[in-house]
Amino acid sequence: MAQGKKIDGFKAALEMLQHLDLAAQQNILADIARQDPEMAIRLKSSLTTFDDLQYLTQSMLLKLWPEIHINDWGLALRGSSLEVKNHILSLLSKNNRNDVDELLRGKPKPLKEVMEAQGRIMEVVMKLKERGEIVLSKSKSEKMV
Repeated sequence: MAQGKKIDGFKAALEMLQHLDLAAQQNILADIARQDPEMAIRLKSSLTTFDDLQYLTQSMLLKLWPEIHINDWGLALRGSSLEVKNHILSLLSKNNRNDVDELLRGKPKPLKEVMEAQGRIMEVVMKLKERGEIVLSKSKSEKMV
């Protein structure tokens, strides 16, 4: 590190957390909460999670769709909230929705595979978010319909 260069600890911690799986994020946030509850709340509220996909618009999903294998969507949505699942499905074309529905009705899969699929999707989401191609607003009042 160059002398005199300042590091934004919050931003660095947030970026580091963003690249961890959900279980690791939760463990680290729990540790931080024991030391600094306010910091843990700030970090948690700033993280982009799979649940934030409920704020995707159709045009944003169209940017994501070609970069993510349909099997990952089918797996990832198995572990999502009903709100996220319904929102994503509502944005899809009839054919894509039918394909994802078929994957959702398939035989049960290990939770680890579901979490890995969510992680692969979130890698693409974060890449597009960093490039400014998608914006996920956590404010319900800003949710696009």
